[in-house]
Amino acid sequence: MEINENLQAERNSKGAEFEKNGNLEKAIELYEENVAESFKGNHPYDRLATIYKNQLDLENEIRILEKAIVVYEEITIEDRLEGLPKLFRFKNRLEKAIETKKQLAKQKKAKLK
Repeated sequence: MEINENLQAERNSKGAEFEKNGNLEKAIELYEENVAESFKGNHPYDRLATIYKNQLDLENEIRILEKAIVVYEEITIEDRLEGLPKLFRFKNRLEKAIETKKQLAKQKKAKLK
């Protein structure tokens, strides 16, 4: 599959516009297309992780962060050292999301007792 970077950049731009106008569903749709194509930039991963976090959708937040880590591991292997700080940032966010998920599961379990 050939990747059209101009189309990806346009999706990110339109996604940001949709977010600004409160149409998160359409923004998510555009960002998810870029994630599916392993976009080599942080924008759709950052935005989706934030949107899902704000929606308390930890499963999708974790999924997006895991995908971002895979992409940024490839980027750093390609000698794009600017990817390294973003890789560490995504790994840190993933750890926090997993910890939040564990704590919510404990709280839910405690309420059931």
